[in-house]
Amino acid sequence: MNLVTKTIVISGAFGLLGTSLFAQTADDALRFGMLSPATTARSLSIGGAAGSLGADFSSASVNPAGLGVYRQSEFTITPSLRMNNNSSDYLNQNTTDDRSAFKLGNAGMVFNSSKNRSGWKSVSFALGVNKLADFNNNVTYQGNNKNSSFSEVFAASAQANGVQESAGPYGYLGYQSFLLSNDLKSVPYQRIIAQGGTLSQMKTSDMKGAVNEYVVSLGANYDDKFMVGGTIGITSYRFKRITDFIEADQTGNTNNGFDRFTFREDLQTTGVGVNGKFGFIFAPVKSFRLGAAIHTPTWSSFNDYVDYNVVANVEDGAGNRSITPQNIYQYEYSLKTPWRGILSATAFVGNKGFITADYEFVPYQTMSYKFSGNTDYQVQVNNAIKNTYRGASNVRVGAEYRVTNPFSIRAGVAYYGNPYSTQYSDFGSDRMDYSVGLGYRFANNTFIDLGYAYSNMTNKENAYVVSGLTPDVASIKTNRSIVALTLGFKF
Repeated sequence: MNLVTKTIVISGAFGLLGTSLFAQTADDALRFGMLSPATTARSLSIGGAAGSLGADFSSASVNPAGLGVYRQSEFTITPSLRMNNNSSDYLNQNTTDDRSAFKLGNAGMVFNSSKNRSGWKSVSFALGVNKLADFNNNVTYQGNNKNSSFSEVFAASAQANGVQESAGPYGYLGYQSFLLSNDLKSVPYQRIIAQGGTLSQMKTSDMKGAVNEYVVSLGANYDDKFMVGGTIGITSYRFKRITDFIEADQTGNTNNGFDRFTFREDLQTTGVGVNGKFGFIFAPVKSFRLGAAIHTPTWSSFNDYVDYNVVANVEDGAGNRSITPQNIYQYEYSLKTPWRGILSATAFVGNKGFITADYEFVPYQTMSYKFSGNTDYQVQVNNAIKNTYRGASNVRVGAEYRVTNPFSIRAGVAYYGNPYSTQYSDFGSDRMDYSVGLGYRFANNTFIDLGYAYSNMTNKENAYVVSGLTPDVASIKTNRSIVALTLGFKF
């Protein structure tokens, strides 16, 4: 693998700063390609295993044949509280951060028409929205670096592309803020690191956004033996990240030509895409169902808007010097997310409950970008995706037990496989979800479900990437809790 491709592979929030004017990386593709199907409180409680159970609005985004199980029309809405807690290790220093946010997990209507003609029992039409990913998170890590400076990113860009704003923001920002010498080398590296000194570094990322899928779905039931269904999904992408990298001299020398700087990247991404989901459920006997579904890739169009700022003090008597490019950088591109295949089964224990399971396979290495006017970079980043990622297996298992006729308890567990290839497996990890929940059905066709899920995973990222520089790696452990409450009305 060549050096440019390696740089693309291991990029983090500041990946490719020294090598490209494009902002899109393999990591960005993975962000929009990793999805979770647990959108209602009931589906959350059973680990997201909604492939063959049916009669839950999450079916529209997992296996739309589950809509054929409905016998009444229904409205559901699911507010949720999402809480993240992160523990990061960088340069042997541990830092914690957290974030909580209220979100809408789902809202939808199912219109059911029951029939008994020609063997067709019912047809259901569904409209609504399911949240398939949530990006709200705060991540902070910090440490003391004796080996490199973030300003080497500015130097690499200036040496490769020049220091004009039109050549990209990084060389321009470094030069205008006097973080680069006249020969376009890093001042903090030359004055601090090369002299045996130490730089304190801190990176904070404030992230918001989500992947929401607006569904138009149809499901039908033939003789309670075969359920078939399809969904047209319109996917909305929103991602906003404000990242600050702060670097400061730790030597105590106030006359070495560098005190500190703060680099800020303000990224806003919006996108819209379309996909199809098709599936069936077969019930050979009343107590058992088998299901299968296929999800096409989502073909999406994206816009990125990125603004930058550097505030620097190089001890020249001018104090803090703030530099912002005159223009906001804009990128337009397309992304194809991976196919998905789902096999599932549900076993019912009389009218007392069920056990259900899904197996999902996602070939993440099939994701691909399309850039207008830069085919060389397109080939490089798509090759990086193929080399970085692999097909991952996800398993979701859940159960429900009806304690009394209106009251049920639920539990589930889900395993999401590491999407990174063997060569880069340390940059990601498997993810485990554990969930529990309650449900109550009122006599007036109103119901309420409460679900809780806890998940944990670990990922690694490079604080910054420069060609020829051995990057320092931050390890980030994320614990996430979700509390969801679904209110529903049958009519």
